[in-house]
Amino acid sequence: MLLQYVHSLSSTLDAAVVLYGFVTISLLISLLFAAIAYSGNNFATRRKLKHLRKLGLYKSNMADQYDPKYKAPEGAHLDGLARVKAIYIHPVKSCGPVEVDRALLTKAGFKYDRSFALATEMPQPEAPTVSEWRFISQRTKPNMALIKTELWLPTKDSNPDDPLVQSGGCVVLTFPDPDMPDWTTRLETLFHTWSLSATPQVSFIVPLQITATQMDRLHMRMKTFRIHSRDAKGLDMGEVPSVASALPKLKKFLRIPKDQSLTLLGCTPDTLVRTDKNLAPLQYIGTPAVHGYTDQQPVNINSLSSVHAVSALLPPENQPLNAVRFRANIWITNTPAYEEETWKRYRILPKRAKLRSSEKPRASVAPVLSVVCRTSRCTMPNVNTNTGTFDADIPPPEKKKGKAQPSTTLVEHRTIETGNKAALGYLGMHCVPEDRNLMEAEEQDMGLYVEVGDEIEVLERGVHLYGSTGNDY
Repeated sequence: MLLQYVHSLSSTLDAAVVLYGFVTISLLISLLFAAIAYSGNNFATRRKLKHLRKLGLYKSNMADQYDPKYKAPEGAHLDGLARVKAIYIHPVKSCGPVEVDRALLTKAGFKYDRSFALATEMPQPEAPTVSEWRFISQRTKPNMALIKTELWLPTKDSNPDDPLVQSGGCVVLTFPDPDMPDWTTRLETLFHTWSLSATPQVSFIVPLQITATQMDRLHMRMKTFRIHSRDAKGLDMGEVPSVASALPKLKKFLRIPKDQSLTLLGCTPDTLVRTDKNLAPLQYIGTPAVHGYTDQQPVNINSLSSVHAVSALLPPENQPLNAVRFRANIWITNTPAYEEETWKRYRILPKRAKLRSSEKPRASVAPVLSVVCRTSRCTMPNVNTNTGTFDADIPPPEKKKGKAQPSTTLVEHRTIETGNKAALGYLGMHCVPEDRNLMEAEEQDMGLYVEVGDEIEVLERGVHLYGSTGNDY
């Protein structure tokens, strides 16, 4: 009897020891897992954002963009006014966009749009021994589409001593890690994604504004660089520690040659320039239009029905066409395909009366924009934003490569004017805000916002020809 009791007690103790050991090991593994995640790049970046609020949507207003209800053939009659379907801001030129429900309209376009640009140093074409800085884009680096962008801004309750609050917020850029991940990186990725197959990501913070003190301390300087055929200036953000530490990996991800330097340049109020072609009439806009790092004009508008019309012309393997590839600021619905090409001026009519608690007041002003020209397209719409690669159609048996899409289709069906000889077709319209509305909003001490759901009243129609308005006011 005693032996049986001792044997039973021994078995119980063995089970308890095993259970205790299992719990202890599990706890140690969990602590190690948490420590790795806490010290990793992603978590370190997120910790610095604790006094900021992320701007953007959790569900896209373009999630149903392929719905046939948005098809409206050219010349169709529709009841009611055109409506703002979606609004996009592109904080870093040619990188991923930020979709918002409302955006602040300024003289230079929507606030935070194209505020930064990536640039490389390379030999000048006409003088190979002399180098110059040139912006890069998805035209030559299609995988820039995979660089995700987040916009983080202070709130009224933010800690004023936080450096990022003092900088007016920040942009967070995230891209796939080009290096072979070690076991700690894989564990961190698993912790954040709960997926064993997820690609590790690299994140870094870019302050929206740099104070004079920070400029002196970091020895930051302005750089001149080329955006297409024009000179632009920008503050070299490559001196900011968070940016500097990420640039080597970003350079490797973008497959930039080792003998070329890469940096990020920031637009400042002093670096805005006048538009130099397709000029809007001063009698409407008030003072000459200015822009930062957009290709040409402050605001771009496009129609979902126009994209549906182009999509229907594509080879079946290239349908449906993702409208976001065209990188417009404002997407509209309830208007026939290509109808926006007849607009010369339009007014955006506010529809939502009640503000959310986190929103800044909206001026009681209906902004008016002058439409200056069609958007001449380049190769960027060919970039599949999900894969970061160029799309093409299926080639015939005797060909090795297919034709680039949608560019081939746009050239064939949407070369509807001859103003820009280099255009790969036309889709979308360039616009300029008019001064009087900006001044009215300033007098009210409120923002001139555009919101999803607003309606559009066309004030004037006419014919557009790229470059026909001259290059000088």
